[in-house]
Amino acid sequence: MIKAASVQTNHIDDIQRACDDLKSQLQHKLPLLKNSVGIVQCDPEYIEAGMMERLYREFGFPLVGGTTVSVTTNNAPPETHAFSMMVITSDNVQFIASMTNGIKDNPVRAIETAMEQAITAATKPVKLALVFPTVTDNANMPGDLYFEAVEGVCPGLPVFGTLSVNDSVDEYERSMSVYNAQFSTLEMSFVMVCGDVNPRFFVTAAFDQSSAIEPAKITKVENQLICEINGMLALDYFKSVGFAADGKLSKGVYFLPLLITEQGEDGIDRTIVRAMVQFTPEGYIPCRGKVPEEAHISFGSLEAAEILESTETVLAQMNIENEINAALVFSCIIRQLSIGTNVMGELELIGKTIRDGVPFLASYSGGELSPLGAKNYFHNYTLIACIL
Repeated sequence: MIKAASVQTNHIDDIQRACDDLKSQLQHKLPLLKNSVGIVQCDPEYIEAGMMERLYREFGFPLVGGTTVSVTTNNAPPETHAFSMMVITSDNVQFIASMTNGIKDNPVRAIETAMEQAITAATKPVKLALVFPTVTDNANMPGDLYFEAVEGVCPGLPVFGTLSVNDSVDEYERSMSVYNAQFSTLEMSFVMVCGDVNPRFFVTAAFDQSSAIEPAKITKVENQLICEINGMLALDYFKSVGFAADGKLSKGVYFLPLLITEQGEDGIDRTIVRAMVQFTPEGYIPCRGKVPEEAHISFGSLEAAEILESTETVLAQMNIENEINAALVFSCIIRQLSIGTNVMGELELIGKTIRDGVPFLASYSGGELSPLGAKNYFHNYTLIACIL
């Protein structure tokens, strides 16, 4: 059994006041049990001002998470310059928190080593990995790498989390993960949740498939690089449909959802969404996550009404679940950028829709990691939720 509470402050110009505010809120909301962990989502300025070191000294329990552009929690409005934290506590659930070391040189090995050390410290069965990598400009690190490395150590373990992001979708030097008093623009922080816990996952993507362009087949890939489509060089294919010129994606195409549809082992077609990056010198189109060869691709569009409708639908599905002690909700930053002038509309809807009495934290993401069915996936343009 776990208990939880979310706290939030906006005292960005006074770190000590911000810490005192969070501490006061937590004391009123949640008596701490034997084991506790704090899940952090915040504006980069708090971290740069030394918030993590002071907060960890004040609270003493593990802290993991990272940066975001907007966040909301119980009884707190959506804000951009906020520091939010979900505190989860339990007598019979164990939280093993850590951060990788050396992800730039060998990301898989760095994650596997950190996970192995965490598992060694666990005295209860590991039920869930909550992970917080960062968004980087490294085209050789597809988002799938994070859950695949975890699965290399813990086969079949659900992996849920968000790639930390900052307020520029093209520059990532302020995208940071945090662990206790530490922070990094490269490393991944995480917490292994062990013992008597029942995680459940919800995923939704809001897109309309374009009817103007026929679905095509991916005929050659290299991990996250789409090399050929319909037997054509990827750049030439994009030119043929009017989506590229002068070796670059045309204006506005950068934010189009790329819909990847493949047939699963159960015979059911599943569609995942990929974000694209500019062409390589070879004319390949990199994606933020891996792309399967022989899958079909099509293009989607994001509309504000569909985004909000998908959010409301998935939260309604979540709300009917039994025993919800805590909820983490992460939505792709592109959903916020596509929602129009009411940029806080989705977070406001989440706050209004989540069942009364459920502690929650909701923020924006640079890439989403969540199971879909029994399999872990890396998602783009997607809202994911995990309830405990």
